Amino acid sequence: MIGIIAAMDIEVDAIRAISEITSDQQIADCRIYVGKIGSKDIVLCKSGVGKTHAAMAATILCMHYQPQAIINVGTAGGLLAQQKVLDIVISSKVVQADFDTSAIDGPQGIGLTYQPCDKMIQLCTEAALRCGVTYHVGTIASQDLFMARDEDFARLMERFPEAACSEMEAGAVAQVAQSFGVPYIIVRCLSDVVHHNENPMEFSEYAQKASIQSAGLIQAFAQKL
Repeated sequence: MIGIIAAMDIEVDAIRAISEITSDQQIADCRIYVGKIGSKDIVLCKSGVGKTHAAMAATILCMHYQPQAIINVGTAGGLLAQQKVLDIVISSKVVQADFDTSAIDGPQGIGLTYQPCDKMIQLCTEAALRCGVTYHVGTIASQDLFMARDEDFARLMERFPEAACSEMEAGAVAQVAQSFGVPYIIVRCLSDVVHHNENPMEFSEYAQKASIQSAGLIQAFAQKL
């Protein structure tokens, strides 16, 4: 069984649209749907926004459903000048960018980093090629912040200049999945790009389109797991 975690209704609805759902239930704040994408058994969880919600969702999946792999899918803000809205970012690394114990641990106390499954990265990039979508493989920066101010971007890039996108759940999913020994990958479709200077407006316009783009990639990717 493949576990899929998404934060928002529009992201979950896009996955449900390509799935055959056979049952659903509520556990704590998480809505969970069991079914199939093609021939693959899936359990889809709406986590809610932010790292605490995401950690709870990932823990519920690992303890109740024992998935063979976890995919965290959704939207994100792009950080690179060459990116465009609706591009896909596939995680080569995940960092909890707002984790900071540097006051006692020095520079090594800035950020917690996690390494997704190499095989899943390979299969996901192959799926992106088959789907004909523009994709980037890179670092996904996770923090409980929707970046809308120039100083937010400057601070993040000063600390993590290799970051390809910023979002609010991946770091928690990565930490929980790694703790349970479950292979995982993070997939984000860009609903806005910081260099376009209109992040909130872009997000409102493109979040649904980005969710549908992500779902199409997951549909192709899941068949190879």
